[in-house]
Amino acid sequence: MNKSSNLDFSGTTIYCGLDVHLKSWRVNIRYQEMELRDFSQNPDPAALHKFLTKNYPNASYKVGYEAGFCGFGIQRQLAQLQIDCVVLNAADIPKSDKDKRQKNDKRDARAISEEIKNKKTAGIHVPAAAMEYARSLVRQRQRLVLDSTRQKCRIWHCLHFHGLELPQKADVGQYWSSQFIKKLESNPCNGDTWLKMNLQLMIKDHQQKRALILETTRGIRNLCRQEVFKDQIKLITGIPGIGEVNAAIILFEIEDINRFKSPDHLYSYAGLVPDTDDSGETKKSKGITHRKNCRLRNAIIESSW
Repeated sequence: MNKSSNLDFSGTTIYCGLDVHLKSWRVNIRYQEMELRDFSQNPDPAALHKFLTKNYPNASYKVGYEAGFCGFGIQRQLAQLQIDCVVLNAADIPKSDKDKRQKNDKRDARAISEEIKNKKTAGIHVPAAAMEYARSLVRQRQRLVLDSTRQKCRIWHCLHFHGLELPQKADVGQYWSSQFIKKLESNPCNGDTWLKMNLQLMIKDHQQKRALILETTRGIRNLCRQEVFKDQIKLITGIPGIGEVNAAIILFEIEDINRFKSPDHLYSYAGLVPDTDDSGETKKSKGITHRKNCRLRNAIIESSW
């Protein structure tokens, strides 16, 4: 006879901390101050749901895991299975010095289950799937821009390292025109075939990245003209200094401004507040905070120039 068939956990909340990895999850289950189970399982939300409902029938389940490579996929799948799941910022989960020095999956899962039980850390906002997919396109453009800048630095370094003549006095941060690229391509490279080939490949890599940036930018502009987004984009671009691309960044990073309890909450999310070090009568401001949504803050600062 199945022993769990007569169990009834109605009115109780079972807390479940997950330390998620690609090939396995470490699961820590607790009720109030009592740790009930700790085990590893396959990375499958349905398997976790089956275990919880079989061993703790009729209970309320609260699951949590750290934000990371798996994004919000686990949260959405568990939500479809009627399980409340929060995604936590790993930096906000308190850990003792011992836990930091003797880190392992079991300790991490236990810390997460304790944190969601104590309710000291607010979960990360889970965006609507459509909004997240749109945001991924905007973030891809930002990654391509960074890659393009890195490649320009590599080309510049190659010219300096090998003592090659620079086509003109230009800075890496400036726009490289087609004429400038042609001058780079025509560099004799001290008459060496292999150095010439290396420079040509680096230039080709840069041009490919620039073409991808252009393609992505066109995609973002088309995205901004979609019926579901165009009114919000129009409102944001109505602010002087904000174009379509930065408007898309602001919209898709914030999503819904009503989720912020106050203007200060929004400023903190964007990272437009100072870090402080106050103690007693001593008050110190340590400059603008490093805790931020870097994409949102960069877009706001760029638009304010």
